[in-house]
Amino acid sequence: MITNAVLTIFNQFPDRENRKMIFVPHKLEPVWFHTNQKSSVGTDGLSSADEYKIRIPCSLCNDWLPPEDYRDLTDPGNKWTVQNGDLFIVGEWTGGNVSGIAELKKNFFGVVGTVLSHSENFYGSSKHIRIGGGS
Repeated sequence: MITNAVLTIFNQFPDRENRKMIFVPHKLEPVWFHTNQKSSVGTDGLSSADEYKIRIPCSLCNDWLPPEDYRDLTDPGNKWTVQNGDLFIVGEWTGGNVSGIAELKKNFFGVVGTVLSHSENFYGSSKHIRIGGGS
């Protein structure tokens, strides 16, 4: 698989002490990343948005867990997952946990997105996790 980017995925994780959701960062490199511009015509005129396609090679999945197993953890440690609603940036995050996408957009200058779809393709010759995302 061709790779071209560093990705930091932010997994939703319950902060049980403060009774809120936080997003825990996990750096993945190298991954394949592609942006596609989607446009549509509506009653308010032309609108467009970025569509992101990400492929995470299986070789990076040693600490990966299915979403249901990740949610059962008391502390995520080095474990990570992919679930709809997770956040990501193209690049390396040097900070800690974040409270949401607004905090990411305020403190990171670059591509910031949300996971809209995902699948685990662990069969065949190019095993990977596929992510579809948007801004």
